[in-house]
Amino acid sequence: MLHNYKDIFFMLEDGHMDRSIGVKKPRYSADEGPSLTELSGYNAKRHEFDPEYDNDAEQALAEMEFKETDSETDRELKLRVLRIYLSRLDERKRRKEFILERNLLYPNPLEKDLTNEDKEVYHRYKVFMRFLSKEEHEALVRSVIEERKIRRRIQELQECRSAGCRTLAEAKIHIEQKRRKEYEANALKAKESGQLISNSKSGHKTNRPMKLETDGSLDLKKGSGILDAGGRDSPKTTGPTSAKQWDDWDIVGLPGAELLSASEKLLCCQNRLLPSHYLRMQEVLMQEMFKGNVVKKEDAHVLFKVDPAKVDTVYDMVTKKLGNNEEAPMV
Repeated sequence: MLHNYKDIFFMLEDGHMDRSIGVKKPRYSADEGPSLTELSGYNAKRHEFDPEYDNDAEQALAEMEFKETDSETDRELKLRVLRIYLSRLDERKRRKEFILERNLLYPNPLEKDLTNEDKEVYHRYKVFMRFLSKEEHEALVRSVIEERKIRRRIQELQECRSAGCRTLAEAKIHIEQKRRKEYEANALKAKESGQLISNSKSGHKTNRPMKLETDGSLDLKKGSGILDAGGRDSPKTTGPTSAKQWDDWDIVGLPGAELLSASEKLLCCQNRLLPSHYLRMQEVLMQEMFKGNVVKKEDAHVLFKVDPAKVDTVYDMVTKKLGNNEEAPMV
């Protein structure tokens, strides 16, 4: 029985302590940033990972030793622990060999030549590496990518045929025109997004956010005028200048704007209210109405330190919405 665990120790020294595993790593320029080798904790000189897979495998036999006084049961139990440990080392070695043989620590040359969409396919099919050889897996990925390109080309030609094209030259012109229109639309959208960000910043400057008081009301600087760029109240103006100010108030893209109806968006533009402020005022009004604390417009004035005319407008909108809900037929 003694030779059994001696054989196991020899296996540990010969089969599982071999650090000659691996292949020669390819060279990469230093300006490519941290490599996958560094990020994964792999030590190329020791051919080891830090931490290793199943890093706690050695703890099971750290304090174990064979003694002359061990019974047959104790010795068999310790040998079984060693066999389990060897199987765990086998799995660790298998995983390490798989990583090194497939060169997974370094960028795959195949991936460098792919587009963003093709890279997504490549990463999605990595899960099949364990079932295929390296060559078979690359062939699978290339065939899937080629299939996607063929399907896309067929779809383009079908669209050209639907558009009235009968020759490849006509189809080519149609595709180029379509791509140019898409490019112009994307450029216009990007330009509008830049203007939207600018309007959003100016909107935050011209309107101070409302603060909740201890009684649950919303707080703004008192006054019935329009808030200027510094946040101060200014008297109402009439004429072309005032109309221009209303036209410049754009809430598209602001937080909460997508929750508003067309009439509510018009209300916010006319009263220079941010969508989030309007929604909060609407919420407070509904809560107080259900509690019976607000039965007329004057009751709502004390809830907000805002121009009473704006409160009246929001009050009318809320009562209109509640009235529509009450008059709606039961289904």
